[in-house]
Amino acid sequence: MVLVLVGIELSGCFCINSLMFHPVQKYDAGHPGYVDIGTNGVKIAAIVCGQQKGRKALLYCHGNAEDATGSMEYLKLAVGDKFTIAVVDYPGYGLSDGNPDEEGCYRVVHRLYDWLIETRGFKPEDIVVVGFSIGTGPATELAATKPVGGLVLQAPYLSAPRIVTKVRVLPIDPFPNLKRIGKIKCPLTIIHGTDDSIIPFSQGKELFGLAPEPKQFVAVEGADHNDLIAVLGLDEYRKLLKGL
Repeated sequence: MVLVLVGIELSGCFCINSLMFHPVQKYDAGHPGYVDIGTNGVKIAAIVCGQQKGRKALLYCHGNAEDATGSMEYLKLAVGDKFTIAVVDYPGYGLSDGNPDEEGCYRVVHRLYDWLIETRGFKPEDIVVVGFSIGTGPATELAATKPVGGLVLQAPYLSAPRIVTKVRVLPIDPFPNLKRIGKIKCPLTIIHGTDDSIIPFSQGKELFGLAPEPKQFVAVEGADHNDLIAVLGLDEYRKLLKGL
């Protein structure tokens, strides 16, 4: 029995990346806003739309089955010219080099943050970080380790494996939001659909309970995972983002 359990744990460790990530590429280097922010010959692809030095920058961490262009249209509709919108491709996604893994996601998101400050001239307090689904992991890690103006988590989880297991069963625990959420020092908004069939609504509520003030929780009645913003409505989403 012990050997069986060990075997299950080892299999889970080896398979975790393939379960968490589903890389896609839906654009080329001619896409509006494309920029390579990589260093040392390693390509890190990002889509950046908006003023060179806008009033605010919205740094968006995308989901596990979309690239940097996946949420760009509704973000543009939501924030208009009030924000510069910046989305980076995780390793192996879009036009970024490498293979996706937890540390790689942190690395490229931090690189985009640094690039916005060093190249575009944004102040840390003018950068609002938004994460959706798997992207709530790197979004929370960034807000827990760097100064930012706000954090918005859409359909967040306690940790990636706990989406399925509810409790920790593996020796590794990628994207441990529950351990990091207490370290953020910025306003927090969590948006979660009550009928989310992928990431339990209860995990968003529990994560909210672990977070420091100031914070707000937006329960979107009847929303599933991928229609969260559609059910919430762009007008309401716009109010939430502009409130930051």
